[in-house]
Amino acid sequence: MRRVLPGIRAIVDGPRPATLLAGVPHRLFFLAGVAALALDAAWWAWTICARAGAVPPPPVAVLPTALHAFVMLYGFAPFFMFGFLFTAGPRWLGVAPPPPSAWRGPGLVAAVAALSFVPLQALPAIATQVAAALYALGWGTLLARFVVLIRQSPAPDRVHATLVAVAMAAGLGGVVAFALVGAEAYAIVKLLGLWLFLLPVFVVVCHRMIPFFTSGVVPFVTAFRPGWLLAAMVAAPVAHGLLDAAGWARWTFVVDAPAAILMLAVTIRWGFAPAFVNRLLAMLHVGFVWYAVGFALFAASSLMQLAGGDGLGLAPLHALTIGFATSLLVAMVTRVSCGHTGRTLQADRVTWALFLLLQAAAVARVAAELVPGRYAYAIAAALFAASVIPWSVKYAPLYWRPRADGKPG
Repeated sequence: MRRVLPGIRAIVDGPRPATLLAGVPHRLFFLAGVAALALDAAWWAWTICARAGAVPPPPVAVLPTALHAFVMLYGFAPFFMFGFLFTAGPRWLGVAPPPPSAWRGPGLVAAVAALSFVPLQALPAIATQVAAALYALGWGTLLARFVVLIRQSPAPDRVHATLVAVAMAAGLGGVVAFALVGAEAYAIVKLLGLWLFLLPVFVVVCHRMIPFFTSGVVPFVTAFRPGWLLAAMVAAPVAHGLLDAAGWARWTFVVDAPAAILMLAVTIRWGFAPAFVNRLLAMLHVGFVWYAVGFALFAASSLMQLAGGDGLGLAPLHALTIGFATSLLVAMVTRVSCGHTGRTLQADRVTWALFLLLQAAAVARVAAELVPGRYAYAIAAALFAASVIPWSVKYAPLYWRPRADGKPG
């Protein structure tokens, strides 16, 4: 009888895709996340290219700019977060993972709602708000389940998990606001979604994971993550967001400039240059550099406004959303996907090329704000879609296939 490789045997004899998706949290949530990310990126590229006159426009119910802000801040990132929290979170907290019944139902509700936001543009705007309400219901139920894990935890250090839960609650508030008001909730959606939810969650995870991963790969780099640094990393976006919401955008440099300097110093201390011995590790560090770049651009923009100029427009914001948040999302999800599907913790050539294309998209979007042109925004949107859609397609099958090493999970 011919010998069958363990990975092939696992695929042939292993559990069915539906069983895997329904029984392992990161599989269901990551699949929903990559599907929503690909859909949202394709829709926005279509919308922006239509504005440039390159293609016919898509259907419009909710103001596209408002829906773009909503789906890019809330539409896909929470799925990766919940997948991570229900997979690694119990280990952080020293508790048993919740049973599938605790997350499967609300996860499916949230997934169906998130994947409907773009198609519902063909219907009246109220349909999108109803979908947002269902999304909030699923999100809130999942968050409540994670809070239960925190309360049950005997671990002496629950700071990271608690901060993530607080930020997720702020994000839930933004979804509720959109469900109630729609496009007119743009300001609160931006404040809660970007400054109090998305950025705080990512920097909390960065503080915990990047030094840990780096110290395990790069010699002579220790895991530097003091509590005061975590406080500063989280306080920077919160303080900036509150100043901006209060109408003091010209004065945000008092937060942005120190944050940029500190974060640049942290990238060096965390071993940015040595991290390039491993592409997957380098992806994490490159993503984090954008955190410093984004705050540096915001500092320059606020000083320009204080001097009576126009500032840098949306360039700093996209340095943080595309450069920092999306880069970190791709890096972290790639790592978790490889590790939890029995594959080597390495970014292959395709993944690395797509990540570099994402960096080009971030640079192009920042440049489009500084040197605008008819096709500048369309090029940036197309580059973003060309990076994240193939990445999503590449990793999606891993979530419904058995582990490559034949192990359960």
